[in-house]
Formats: sequence, C-alpha cells, structure tokens
Amino acid sequence: MEGRELNAIYDGYSYFPFYMAPEHATCMSHLHDYEPAPANHWVSGYGVFGSVYNSWQTGANMGAGDKYSNLDKNHGPPHRHYNASYDPLEHNEYLQAKGVDVEALRNVHKKGEVTPA
Repeated sequence: MEGRELNAIYDGYSYFPFYMAPEHATCMSHLHDYEPAPANHWVSGYGVFGSVYNSWQTGANMGAGDKYSNLDKNHGPPHRHYNASYDPLEHNEYLQAKGVDVEALRNVHKKGEVTPA
C-alpha cells in the first residue's frame, strides 16, 4: 500500500453471472459473510429472459475482456473508468455492526513498524 496507513475497508459486495446452460444464465450477488444481496437472481435462469440475459452477459464479458487485455492505448484494469471508493473506518457500517475496535485495527497496520517474522 505504498507505505500508507490503513484508513478504509472494502464493503465486500460481489456480482457475477451464473451460467445454467449453454444458452441460459442468471445473476448471483452477495454482501459480507455471503449474505444474499437484494438484487440476487433478478432475472429468471430459464426461458426467454434467461436466454436474453445470457446473450447480453456474454457480450458484456467479451467487451470487458477486450478492454483489459488488448494492446490499445486505453489498456487498463477493470477500474480504469471509475475511482474505487471506500468507507472511512470510523463510518463503516459493517465494522460497527460487528463491534470491531477501529483503533486496534489501525494499530495492527501502523506505518513504519516492522512485524517480526
């Protein structure tokens, strides 16, 4: 982390397509501790909607892969088009809900201290 102190935490949200057959897909998403997200399975995995979502998702994945791996001048990781944002430790709802001591967490990652091996 380039010698900087820990000052934020990732919220843990993840989203991914779930391919159910060669022509059908649905979506999966979850929060911390694998809690289901509100938009989990917003599209049916079978029938017309599953087929349309599969076509759309396949095209989106091909486009994302091309942006990441081509030799174009705009080559870059998936976060190249927006800034990743993080909650400050003091205001992070997940840490507050779990009762995590923020100062103790900061002290674990103090700048300049060497951890014995």
